Amino acid sequence: MATVVYSIESCIQHFFNQTTATRAECDAMAASLVGEPVNPVPVQGMWSYTVIAGPDQADIVQFRAEPSKLNMANVDIAMLVHQTCVPRCTYHGMIGGRSPLYIYVMEKRNGACYIQARDMSKEGKFEFETRQLRTVGDLARFFAEAWKSPQQVPLTFVNNLRRDLETDLNRLHQQLPNRFKDALNQVLKHLPRIFNMPFVITHGDLNEMNILVDDSGYITGVIDWAESEFCPFGISLWALENILGHMDAMGWHYHDNSKELREEFWRVFEISIGPLQGVLHERYGQARKVNQQAARGSEMTNAQAMLAQKHRLKKSPRRGARR
Repeated sequence: MATVVYSIESCIQHFFNQTTATRAECDAMAASLVGEPVNPVPVQGMWSYTVIAGPDQADIVQFRAEPSKLNMANVDIAMLVHQTCVPRCTYHGMIGGRSPLYIYVMEKRNGACYIQARDMSKEGKFEFETRQLRTVGDLARFFAEAWKSPQQVPLTFVNNLRRDLETDLNRLHQQLPNRFKDALNQVLKHLPRIFNMPFVITHGDLNEMNILVDDSGYITGVIDWAESEFCPFGISLWALENILGHMDAMGWHYHDNSKELREEFWRVFEISIGPLQGVLHERYGQARKVNQQAARGSEMTNAQAMLAQKHRLKKSPRRGARR
């Protein structure tokens, strides 16, 4: 198989072949919004053109195609709920005639994507595990912020979402190898518990590419809210599993200290949300039980992740490369 080499210019050219807006027009718009110079980010998305702009290179200007436009009402709620880690984002209209692009200006956050920053080859085990504890602690605070900000959603929305998830699970049950079916049955069994959770603003694609961390392991930003929606708390707790291990050619591997990391997550989460009484305490316990099912093995985690991905695929065709 021939090696495919990523070319930023080819990627940008391919993107602009799908719209009547031009790269020059977008660069000029970015300069008018935040100032020069205007420089493309090194890795472009399939459904967007992204530049860093301004005299201090402190802002990101992003031009998104229709399939990847942001729901600004959801983004505004995310910024309100997660005030320290969701970058400021404003909408600035459209550019182009047929197949226009949607324009957004975002605050540039420092840090690297978690998938890059988790490389432990340059440090000792103690330093790596210390960084991991900080990342897990900040992730717990992120989830606690959502828990403390429940959202009101119509009953019809709740029923439709549950029906969609059940349909996706049953379809997966028919299509996947037998080794996944016990895990899928567990997810189906606990689905009613999930829908007893408070509904919260949910990222929708909280993978290792969308969590930024600094050199010390602290989370500096959670980016790319194109998939955001309102879901029961816990529907995206599979993101914790991504922090607890890594994937290579041989499959999924939990870190040696994954148990300690999981305990740290829930310890910080409990401190952050404060004492709970009555129904809320019961629902919190249910959220933990659902997540503990995931802890029983990577196949359960895979089942949860596949369910989330299946739901995202159903909502939109834009999957694959970074957006």
